[in-house]
Amino acid sequence: MFCVGGALAADPTAQDLKQVESQLEKERQTERESKLKATQLEREVREVQRQLVTSAHQIQTQESKLSLLEQKTKELTAQESELQERLKLSNKQLFRVMKGLQTLALRPTELLIFQAKTPVEMLRSRDLMRYSLPIIGQIQSETKEDLMKLSEVRLELTDKKEQIQQTHSELLNQREKMNKLAGQKKIMQAQYTSYYNEAKKKADKLAAKAQDLKDLLTQLENERALARQRKEEQRKVQSVPTQRIIAAGEFAKAKGMLPLPARGQIIQHFGDTSVSGAHAKGMVIKTRPNAQITVPFDGMVLFAGPFQNYGRLLIVDHGDEYLTVMAGMGTINASVGQELLAGEPIGSMNDSYTDLYLELRHKGVPENPEPWFK
Repeated sequence: MFCVGGALAADPTAQDLKQVESQLEKERQTERESKLKATQLEREVREVQRQLVTSAHQIQTQESKLSLLEQKTKELTAQESELQERLKLSNKQLFRVMKGLQTLALRPTELLIFQAKTPVEMLRSRDLMRYSLPIIGQIQSETKEDLMKLSEVRLELTDKKEQIQQTHSELLNQREKMNKLAGQKKIMQAQYTSYYNEAKKKADKLAAKAQDLKDLLTQLENERALARQRKEEQRKVQSVPTQRIIAAGEFAKAKGMLPLPARGQIIQHFGDTSVSGAHAKGMVIKTRPNAQITVPFDGMVLFAGPFQNYGRLLIVDHGDEYLTVMAGMGTINASVGQELLAGEPIGSMNDSYTDLYLELRHKGVPENPEPWFK
C-alpha cells in the first residue's frame, strides 16, 4: 500500500494537474480582478463625463451672460455719447442767449432813444429780454436732467464693465477646470483601451481616399458595423465590459428638445440659397469668439479632424442611422471611436472665425436640423 501510495504521490501527471489547476485559479482570479478594475474605471470615466457636461453648460451660460453684458455696454456707451452731444448743444444755445442779453445790458436804457432803430426794432429788443429768461430756465432744467442721466449711465456703465471682468474671470476658471477634467478623462480611457487611436488611423485613411463629404459618410456608414465588432473584440481581450449603447428610437424621441451645440444666432437656415445658387444642407450658428461647442445628444465619434475645404470636421453617430456633422471649429477635443454624453464638450471656436456649420443626416440624406433643437 505504501509503495502504491508513494508512487501515486510521486506521479508527475498528478503534480502537473495540480499546478495547472492552481495556475488556472490564479488566472481566473486575475481575470475577475481585471473586470472589477475595468468596471470601476468605466464608472469613473462616466462620472468625469457628467462633470464635463456640467462644466460645459456653465461655460456656455457664462458666454451668454458675457454677450448680453457686452451688448448692454455698447448701448450704454451710445447713450453716453448722445447725452454728451446734447449737453454740448445746450451749452451753445445758452451761450448765444447769454451773449445777446449781455449786449443789451451794456447799453443804458436812456441811450436807446438815440439809436438808429425803429420803434418796432426797439419793441423786439424789449421782447427778447422778456422771453429770454424762460428759455434760459428751460435750458438749465434740461441740462440738469441730462447731467443726472449721464451720471446714471456712467455708473451703470462702470458696473457693467466690472461684471464683464468678473464674468471673464469666471469663464477662464471654468475652462481651466474643464480642461483638467478632459485631461483626466483622456488618461483614464488610455488605461483600458487603445481602440480610439487605431480607429482614428482607419478614419484618417478613409478621409484621404474620400472625394467629398458624401463619399466619406458612405464609407463611414459601411465601416460602422465592422468598427463596432472590432471594438467588442478589443474589449473582450482587455476584459472591459460593454459600455452604454444608445437604445433604438432614443434620438427620434428627442426631436424638438436638443440644445444647440453653441450659444449664438442662426444666420443661415437649411435650404437657403448661396451666392453660387446652391441650397444649404445645414445651418450656420454665429457664435462669440472661442465659444464652447458641445454634442447635442449621446453618440459615438465616427470622424474627427481636417477634411478638404470643411476645415476641422466632426461626425457623430447617434444611432438609428442619424448623424450630426459639424465644421468650422478652431479645436476638436474628441477622438474617433469615443462615446459621448449629451452636452459633453467636443471643441471650441477660434477667436476670429465664429461660424459653426451643422448638418443632420438620416440614412445619409440631409434634413432640416432646426426642428430638432429647442
